[in-house]
Amino acid sequence: MKGVLKKMLTSHKEVVYYTLRLDNDVIAMNELIGSDIKIIWDNKVVCTACRKQDTSFYRSSFCYKCYWNSPQASQSIFKPELCTAHLDIEERDLAWEKKFQLAPHYVYLANSSGIKVGITRSSEGITRWMDQGASQAIILAEVPNRRYSGDIEVSVKRFVSDVTNWRKMLKGNPEEVNLKEMKKMLSVYVPQELKKYIYDSDLVTEIKYPVLHYPKKIKNLKLQKEPVIEGKLLGIKGQYLILDDDRVFNVRSHEGFICTFSREENKDKQVSLF
Repeated sequence: MKGVLKKMLTSHKEVVYYTLRLDNDVIAMNELIGSDIKIIWDNKVVCTACRKQDTSFYRSSFCYKCYWNSPQASQSIFKPELCTAHLDIEERDLAWEKKFQLAPHYVYLANSSGIKVGITRSSEGITRWMDQGASQAIILAEVPNRRYSGDIEVSVKRFVSDVTNWRKMLKGNPEEVNLKEMKKMLSVYVPQELKKYIYDSDLVTEIKYPVLHYPKKIKNLKLQKEPVIEGKLLGIKGQYLILDDDRVFNVRSHEGFICTFSREENKDKQVSLF
């Protein structure tokens, strides 16, 4: 199966159910756990914004032109506290920015490699947590636009991290955290004018992942260095495929790569437990 690699789709079930996408083709990944798989890069990539094909990206899955001009690669994407669409001020493309920024957003606390604060569109809450490999998550606030979520995140990240330690996340499940208590403590630091958006519910979402064996000494695989990656799939967590020999492959960081994916036939065929 060949096509442009996209981040895996996730469904929140007893364990997260993963679907790999290559253009319009989909692969049920949980069913392949315990099997040998192979990914071959075609030495071509496709820009996230303009879909132009090339042999490499300029930065962050964008070509040079789109990185400096597309609203999808603007500074406010990476720093939501810089959003201005709610003020009717354009950064690169006001129509696109209004559609993207002027939507309800969650500010959340998640436990992936320890407690962290983050933001996401309200429609993508649990998807974001699964993509980050979180085992627990709670909503701190729901706000009407991306800028307000960025303002709250900036205030709260003075006290907890805003990034996931992906190596620690991939080595197993983190120690359980009392997220209800953490929410209560951190709510104090939400800016006064935004406290009205603190989320009423204290529901904690629990997430489990389909993993047979966690790596100990992690080796991160990149297609630019190894255009052919193959091995036994031992699990999936976040957007990472966990392979034998303590190797991991980040699907999301390879979005836009044109690849061929296959399941390798092997004599010691195993049945997935997921």
